[in-house]
Amino acid sequence: MSNNNNNFHIPGFPVNSDVEGSNRRLHDISGLLSAIFPMADSFQSLSSASDGELDGVPSEFENLEPGMAENVNTTSADDDAMREQDIYASFLQEANTDLYPGCATYLRLSFLVTLYHMKVLHGWSQESFTQLLGVLSVAFPHINLPKKYYEVKKIIRGLGLDYEKIHACPRDCMLFRGERANRESCHVCGASRWVTNENEKKDSATESKKKKKKPAKVLRYFPLIPRLQRLFATKKTSTDMRWHDEGRTRDGLLRCPADGEAWKDFDARYPKFTEDSRNARLGIGSDGFNPFRLMSAKHSTWPVMLIPYNLPPWICMKQTSLILSMIIPGPSSRGNDIDVYLQPLVDELQQLWKGVDTFDSCTQEKFSLRVAPLWTLNDFPALAYLYGWSTSGKYACSSCGPFTRSYWLKKSKKFCYMGHRRWLPQNHVFRRRKKEFNNTEEMELAPITMSGSSALRMLQGRVFVLGKKVIVAKKGKGKKKGKDSEKGTEGPKQKRKRAPNKKSGNVSCKPEKKPDDCFKKKSIFFDLEYWEHNKLRHNLDVMHIEKNVFENLIGTLLDIDSKTKDGLNARLDLGEIGI
Repeated sequence: MSNNNNNFHIPGFPVNSDVEGSNRRLHDISGLLSAIFPMADSFQSLSSASDGELDGVPSEFENLEPGMAENVNTTSADDDAMREQDIYASFLQEANTDLYPGCATYLRLSFLVTLYHMKVLHGWSQESFTQLLGVLSVAFPHINLPKKYYEVKKIIRGLGLDYEKIHACPRDCMLFRGERANRESCHVCGASRWVTNENEKKDSATESKKKKKKPAKVLRYFPLIPRLQRLFATKKTSTDMRWHDEGRTRDGLLRCPADGEAWKDFDARYPKFTEDSRNARLGIGSDGFNPFRLMSAKHSTWPVMLIPYNLPPWICMKQTSLILSMIIPGPSSRGNDIDVYLQPLVDELQQLWKGVDTFDSCTQEKFSLRVAPLWTLNDFPALAYLYGWSTSGKYACSSCGPFTRSYWLKKSKKFCYMGHRRWLPQNHVFRRRKKEFNNTEEMELAPITMSGSSALRMLQGRVFVLGKKVIVAKKGKGKKKGKDSEKGTEGPKQKRKRAPNKKSGNVSCKPEKKPDDCFKKKSIFFDLEYWEHNKLRHNLDVMHIEKNVFENLIGTLLDIDSKTKDGLNARLDLGEIGI
């Protein structure tokens, strides 16, 4: 089977002219199978099957549903190759099955893929999809289609790129995976793995049949390794994955991440990784959103996206190039506990750092694919969750760290951040101007950006336990006891916060906070051996920063209610500073 047969077509998408002019079926699935099984050309036993003859298909796999041959146990040295060949054989048999006698446009498998693709694009429900299959079967009695959505999904799943459902503790303490996959409760807080209520307990005593248990939380994880391997399954994408080394213009200008200092610093530190241009560098992005399109409803679901920066800039940022890694469930934001859900991704990244055998369709041989994420992309609140550094309070800047210059505004009751003139040249005229700034001269130099090594030194000896804390409201007349936001379980009473000391200075008016206290956890990304040395570990989302800055600026200039920052308290604070 040739890799040039990429003429699988979906209605509404452009069709290649060479496909339209050929005598082959419009919806030939051979190109799709070539992308899924790049080593199909090496399957000698199936050479005759590619011409429509299935004599090469092993008899023990003739009646298997596509994707089910992988469960057959073999003991030969070429176990993986034989398993892939068997799956390919079953799919090839499926691909050469007519949709109905005399159909000249569709094969059975290509028609199912087309319907399934339309279901995803237009948001069809499972019930509507099943009803559509029923209508087609009645309208065309000789059509060769499954009867239910589940049967179609079972076939499509065999094409690969499936996802895993991983149960999670309702308080975000752990994932039920690995050695703890069969546990019934959380080993940290003891919360049940399943949704429980009193009505279900009463019904279970009267009913003879047991109901299927419903997990309290489910993480949907999309394995990364097969998705990266798929990038090398076709010659076009395999060539694009080497563009950063072979096709990039090197003229000193910043056109793509490969021209940046962080990329070059990583290459200099790990020369063996750089030897093969196919080794991938990723960016990790995450943020919360409301999937129900109801802005009034508070719901936060967190997808985690991966960006393959090996691809050219005009390709890697397209939606089709982004890799969905996981969907972290709501309804509330995970906060610092997001590390619990990132464990499967970090485990795969550790495996990919060592190398994973991957077939390259360009060279027609296997190579060891290595992958490393260079940084994360997030807004300022998400930075606190992914890095673990508190982005509010006295030391809010994660780059300056302990050298953050902050000032407590007594009237506005919040921190402002000064010391911007430290980044100016030493002989700059603004350093000596007082009246235009905060009534002081600036003689300090810019602080050194806090590195991963310095962050680990600050974290040394500290132990963090992830998971939602149980919060109980203050007891009093007319007040009910607070309950855990996730489970409704009462917990220990929280200590009352002390009021700020008004007699102290401007910064110490808030309770004194040490720089080490800004770390709320040790980021799980530090489990990657190279993360400590990455020059740029976190990128801020420019879109949100631009919006907030200009919204506040325009709101103040136009004196828009609820948007302006000019008020009585602001004027009093400016007078106290000396402006």
